[in-house]
Amino acid sequence: MVGIEEVLSCIGPTRGDTIDWSAAERVYATSFPPDYRAFIAAFGRGSIEQTVGVNLPAVSSTELQVDTVSKLSEAALADESVNRWASADRDKHRLEDLLIWGWTAAADTLCWVTTDPDPGRWPVAVYSRGQLEWSVYPCGMAEFLLKLLRNEWRPWPISDSSLQDLVDPRFLHSTDEQASYEEGVDPWE
Repeated sequence: MVGIEEVLSCIGPTRGDTIDWSAAERVYATSFPPDYRAFIAAFGRGSIEQTVGVNLPAVSSTELQVDTVSKLSEAALADESVNRWASADRDKHRLEDLLIWGWTAAADTLCWVTTDPDPGRWPVAVYSRGQLEWSVYPCGMAEFLLKLLRNEWRPWPISDSSLQDLVDPRFLHSTDEQASYEEGVDPWE
């Protein structure tokens, strides 16, 4: 989380989410990376400029849904076209070891590769709809986002380039975004 709070500002009144991490760990049978936990406490579930979204973990098995942290669906696991990896990552990773923590407006999937027993060392995997393949980045979720916001990735890791060269990136909690739309106001304008 070092640096991300200096680069990313919150719009809207909601700041962060409180999670029963013990309950979430029971649902997923694993703990979560410290940087993710810190991000959720500071920002919560929502999106950066409607371009990159971050999901919350479920705290009960009945909460597992599209907008929570999840494994890839059975359909995705069975689809050979989803099991394509960038040449540097080919034959190193399995789809079954991915845990989805986020998304992009361009329908990219943002995951952790959960094979290390220490969640603090889980790298980020991105399924780019533009490239139709997975790439793995040797950093945690917060560092991955910070490098996006600072335009430090070469090549650019997601299909949407709208965050490149953005001067003041903003985060909006999903609660505030929904409330604004219900009032007929676009909170991003």
